[in-house]
Amino acid sequence: METGPINKDLAKGNELLSGGGLSLSLILQRQEQEGLNELPSSKPKKIYSFFFDVLKEPMVYLLLGCGLIYFFLGDQQEAIMLLAFLFLIIGITIVQETKAGRALEALRELSSPRALVIRNGTQIRIAGREVVREDIIFINEGDRVPADATLISSSNMAIDESLLTGESIPVAKQVGSKIFASTTVVRGQGIAVVTAIGLNTQIGKIGSSIQEIEIISTRLEQQTNQLVKRLAWLALFLCILVVIVYSVKHHNWIAGSLIGLSLGMAILPNELPAVLTIFFAMGAWRLAKRKVLTRKISAVENLGSITVLCVDKTGTLTLNQMAIQKIYSQEQVIDLSESDVLSLPEEFHETLEFGILASRKDPFDPMELAFTSAGLKFLKGTEHLHHDWNLEKEYPLSPELLSITHAWKTSLGGGFVIGAKGAHEAIIDLCHMNDDQMIKIKQRAEEMAAMGLRVLGVAKSHLESSQLPSRQHDFEFTFLGLIGITDPIRSGIKESISECHSAGIRVIMLTGDHPLTASSIAKKIGLQNPTQVITGIQMESLSDSELVELTKKMSVFSRVMPSQKLRLVESLKKAGEIVAMTGDGVNDAPALKSSHIGIAMGGRGTDVARESSDIVLLDDDFSSIVEAIRTGRRVYTNIKNALIYLFAIHIPIAGMSVLPVLLGLPLVLLPAHIALLHLIIEPASSIAFEVEPASIDIMSKKPRSPSEPLFNNEIWHSSLLRGITLFVALASVYFISLKRNQGEAEARTLVFSTLILANVFLIFLSRGSKISLKSKFKSKPNDIVKWIMIASIVMLALVLYVPSLREIMRFSFLHPIDIIICMLVSLASTFLSELFLGIIKKMKGLSITL
Repeated sequence: METGPINKDLAKGNELLSGGGLSLSLILQRQEQEGLNELPSSKPKKIYSFFFDVLKEPMVYLLLGCGLIYFFLGDQQEAIMLLAFLFLIIGITIVQETKAGRALEALRELSSPRALVIRNGTQIRIAGREVVREDIIFINEGDRVPADATLISSSNMAIDESLLTGESIPVAKQVGSKIFASTTVVRGQGIAVVTAIGLNTQIGKIGSSIQEIEIISTRLEQQTNQLVKRLAWLALFLCILVVIVYSVKHHNWIAGSLIGLSLGMAILPNELPAVLTIFFAMGAWRLAKRKVLTRKISAVENLGSITVLCVDKTGTLTLNQMAIQKIYSQEQVIDLSESDVLSLPEEFHETLEFGILASRKDPFDPMELAFTSAGLKFLKGTEHLHHDWNLEKEYPLSPELLSITHAWKTSLGGGFVIGAKGAHEAIIDLCHMNDDQMIKIKQRAEEMAAMGLRVLGVAKSHLESSQLPSRQHDFEFTFLGLIGITDPIRSGIKESISECHSAGIRVIMLTGDHPLTASSIAKKIGLQNPTQVITGIQMESLSDSELVELTKKMSVFSRVMPSQKLRLVESLKKAGEIVAMTGDGVNDAPALKSSHIGIAMGGRGTDVARESSDIVLLDDDFSSIVEAIRTGRRVYTNIKNALIYLFAIHIPIAGMSVLPVLLGLPLVLLPAHIALLHLIIEPASSIAFEVEPASIDIMSKKPRSPSEPLFNNEIWHSSLLRGITLFVALASVYFISLKRNQGEAEARTLVFSTLILANVFLIFLSRGSKISLKSKFKSKPNDIVKWIMIASIVMLALVLYVPSLREIMRFSFLHPIDIIICMLVSLASTFLSELFLGIIKKMKGLSITL
């Protein structure tokens, strides 16, 4: 070991710790000189990257092919117009993809590991990337070390360095030990001074790079890609067929190729992949604005399927702002919440004293902070506070014994003073009481628990031997008393849980508290079956099949250890539930990974829990989970509405492209017309539907089945009915116009105008697939829909009444009466499709009314 640098680091670290850490000016200077504490990672995509991605789309080549054919035919005006449309479509796509990309980059920033540091004399939590050299960092069990550092204080610390060494066995660390960035604390706590950041760390020299956001293909994206491939083959087959039929019949292979390319543009719903990418990315971005970080984009898709939500009581349902309310000692009880209690009688001093001794010296846990706070308030200036004692050994909580014991070396020497606290049953067990004492203590504990208090027993011991035993049971403990801790319930919890129940989601509360405490809290917040409580010990006595049956009706689990959460998740999954599980500790990681959606606490959670999760609550608030579920359902609903619109509008476009060819009639939709339509369809499908707010009743519907395919009968029936109805209307306008000898140009103009107006109505009506027609007309469209509707009308007016544009588009002049006819036909077709759809849904028993 290089003792010189180590000793220098220790001396500097202790000096900085006693001085309250680095000053703001020095921090800014370090960041300017040495940069941020981050490793090279994938950089945000540049604009040109999005441009090259767009060039992979079939629509680009179809438009380019049409433009080249027109150029070859000598129609340069038409070719230039198509190329202009091509660049417009590319521009719109780049804007959409850039917006989605920025949303994902924002999520990466939020997902940066965190660090607890002391600066200007105050402990603050910052992003890991903001740590600078010589920062004083506090690390606890479950934390990921943010930078290379030297320990200046350590308590029973062990670190997993497998990322660096490949060795899975944790390495014990003492004062003076080096700890390395990206390794994980698996036991204990400590304080360290940072010695290297970023590329200068060991992990930086190796060149590793960790990505925090997992961007993988969701199930819906996989389904969509398969559908697009099938449609592409179908489009290719039909295009070749149309090219051959037209070319053989008219002896014009160039014109036939042009028609085939036009049909390909009409059939291919190339907007589909963009719709899913943008919807999921923007959904995750919206969740982040509501303090919910999505680490895996697939979680946005899965949120709408949750049937069971397992949540920790402390910090999620409650504020995690604990305070000691009652103390029972020497058969006396005092309520510290009463305003007239200004001092603590002597008979309660020892119980509070040893409760503090069974806590950490510099606590971060809210429960232990409650002990420290009460000690400073009621024991300050007495002999019951021992800041100069040294902690020699900690006996941690275990599933077998729910208590913590600390062995202290006093400043006077001469043996050890022992303090223990934990579940009152565990403390009674340690104190080896007789039956009468046990009954009396349990009765007092249950009285406190029935009030919703977390009840802890406190005991003491003294050991003259120089050798500490290996087990807590080897001490001779004396029972001191009980402490009742209050933790206020978060505001709005009862309403949020009621909303979950309305949405078909059962909320299960997990707590380490006494069953009576759990039951009391469950009643206050409105859980189902609040008086039926199962404990962790009872869980252990049940077989897997028995636990599966029990989990179907239970909503309250008490005295649950983190290691038992995994078994609970597995049982719920076997019962057919879609499970979301919250967690914050190292031991919660397996349950978070096993659940369908793992939810880590961002405020108090460990880095290990965060990295095992799908989403992270940045504010640890239960209502944020409910908001995430609402957003997930909204995203899924809006995707379905966008797909119904996309398929519906492509049917008449494809139909009017192929019908004239098959019947040997004049062509209606040319490449320029289809490209112009895509300028409306692209932003409508990927932006207008994405910003659509959730319906009022979205949280009163049952969760959707995760096995339900996105492209289900509802989408196909709705799309086909709307699309075919509009196609029949356009074909009728076309045939009537030709029969009246109005000419090819006027027939084309009437059909295109009717299609544009019908598209406007279709966008308006497709926003809510499961609400009544009356409600759709009453509801106001979002701002994007309004702008698209206005832009569509303005565009139609320009191509109809600006002579040069009308000539390029091969349209004729339309009189006001013609416009009115087009409007009436488009309105009638969309209204009839909605009417037919409503009748079909009523016949199927779906709840929709006109």
